[in-house]
Amino acid sequence: MNDRQRKFKYIMTVIGIVGVLGTVVPNLLNAEYAAAEKAVICISYLVGVPLVVSLVYWAGKNIMKG
Repeated sequence: MNDRQRKFKYIMTVIGIVGVLGTVVPNLLNAEYAAAEKAVICISYLVGVPLVVSLVYWAGKNIMKG
């Protein structure tokens, strides 16, 4: 893995972590939702954000190779 790919991997990891924390934590702290609604929102974000980040990482890695 060259230096460009390593930097891209670190950036995508940080984006994934910030994405999960930025969506899950505010929803957990929101008092307007019931516990079941919070659980559904948090689980969908915990699955969805890493999935999107991994797809973007895979596409970017293939573009950098090509």
